[in-house]
Amino acid sequence: MAHAEPPTSSPFVNPADVYNRARVSDNYLWQVANKLTGYRYYARADITEAMTVIRIVIARDGRLLDARIAQSSGFPVLDNGVLAGVRAGSPYAPLPPSIKGESAAFDLPLVSVNR
Repeated sequence: MAHAEPPTSSPFVNPADVYNRARVSDNYLWQVANKLTGYRYYARADITEAMTVIRIVIARDGRLLDARIAQSSGFPVLDNGVLAGVRAGSPYAPLPPSIKGESAAFDLPLVSVNR
């Protein structure tokens, strides 16, 4: 008698599901960035424009669990000011239900412009 192999889970991932999850994450990250537009930091340095990437970890309820510099702008005083602004902006909106887990990590690029 032939022995049938048990069914295995499919390695196929629906591209639409991947796209929707990415879109939800992008929309949430946009909310976080939008909240931060109200925070201003004035660095005592001659900087016209720079970008700092901050890695944030947000709890399901919106609390900021961790924030650190993922990519420096090259200006430590500016990076530290941006990091302080991200911390001051907490708490954030709760994570959407479609973002799974008790927390989520994001890389948040923030551009600083001196006008």
